Amino acid sequence: MLKKSFIYSSATIMLLTSACSNGQESAAGTESQPSAGKEPVELVLYSTAATSEAEVKAKFSDPIEQRFPNIKIKYIKKGTGTNINELVAAGQTIDIYYESVNFFQTVSTYQLGFDMTDLIKKHNVDLGAFDPTMLDYAKAMSGNGIYGLPVWSTNLILFYNKDIFDKFGVAYPTNGMTWDELNALAKKLTRSEGGKQYLGFAASTSHLLRANPFSLTFLDPKTDKATINTNEKWKRLYQTCFIQPSDDAGFRKAMTDSLNGKLPYKDPFLKDRNLAMIAYLSDLDWAGGGSEGMNWDIASSADVQGAPGVGSQAYPFYWGVTAQSKHKDEAMEVIKYLTSAEYQTKQARGGTMTALKDEAIKKQFGQDSKYKDKNLSAVFFNQYAPIPARSMYEPDAQKPYEDGVQTAALGAADLNTLFRSIEEAANKAVSDAKAKK
Repeated sequence: MLKKSFIYSSATIMLLTSACSNGQESAAGTESQPSAGKEPVELVLYSTAATSEAEVKAKFSDPIEQRFPNIKIKYIKKGTGTNINELVAAGQTIDIYYESVNFFQTVSTYQLGFDMTDLIKKHNVDLGAFDPTMLDYAKAMSGNGIYGLPVWSTNLILFYNKDIFDKFGVAYPTNGMTWDELNALAKKLTRSEGGKQYLGFAASTSHLLRANPFSLTFLDPKTDKATINTNEKWKRLYQTCFIQPSDDAGFRKAMTDSLNGKLPYKDPFLKDRNLAMIAYLSDLDWAGGGSEGMNWDIASSADVQGAPGVGSQAYPFYWGVTAQSKHKDEAMEVIKYLTSAEYQTKQARGGTMTALKDEAIKKQFGQDSKYKDKNLSAVFFNQYAPIPARSMYEPDAQKPYEDGVQTAALGAADLNTLFRSIEEAANKAVSDAKAKK
């Protein structure tokens, strides 16, 4: 799911739309030739992310069409009548598809997956330019082919409200904290003051589960069975990241009284402003767009004991040429352009995390954005945890794990009993999904 995963200002858009129409440096370090004089081609772009038309135009269509004068991007926005199952059933051709880490499950389910290996060689795209964890995942999920290339990424970082820290005289979080240090800090901020309950820390449950630092998967990719009772690290994850931060009577009362029995999420941080810290995707515009008057900043995600300097997994967005496309070369040229050093640098300066491993590009992150005075070193501070190969039914098993987090945070069940119920529910969800095929 893409929720405004880019940061762009008018300056950034000007940079994007003024992209040079001459030879273009690609990730491979070779030149992608402009397509002036070639036959006009319309490429249909689609994503289950439901990105706004304005964002697609500014971020992709305008730069692509300026770079390739013969190419017209037709973006179909997800919505009523345009969900992917409806488009496929109607015979609508999709030339380029993009999505986050569930990209590979989606393209396989709807027969959109196309091994781009030969196209990548033909168009001189250097696979060595990409972050290896993102590329390894693409290969693992494509049967050692490549159905998609990462164009940008996010990861988990820590957002914090400096005003709450100042109110209670607590030192701000720093890059490189461990989870134990983060939880100790959260305890100092989980308190009631002036009739208002303050909450120290919470994480975006869905994102932390999917991009967890232990590289755990909901299902065994070989058997499609739940792993919750077969890997002891699940207990450590639930206890460290969800139970310890909420293990307070006032915190749990707030969950019960005002949060419908769930952990605090966006509103307590952005609107109510009683949540001091939240682990969320590195989407600075998410905080910047809803926090007027809040004095906020960021720090790196906490690392786990035994793996210093390792944070969350990357949360990349993959783009792929589909099996349906009749314009595969043109579609590949578009993806090559989007992974070029020039385009990636402009996006990085605007605040979008690059999918390339180039340290020079990473150092320019956010320099043209309105967030350049924030602690931007936090975003690339940690190494990425490996992205594990996943079952094609991984998305079907997610809800039982998420529901289990809320139960665990409330202290409503012991973990052994809870994990058995998660296992049963996840396995049933997978069985039901298989039965529908």
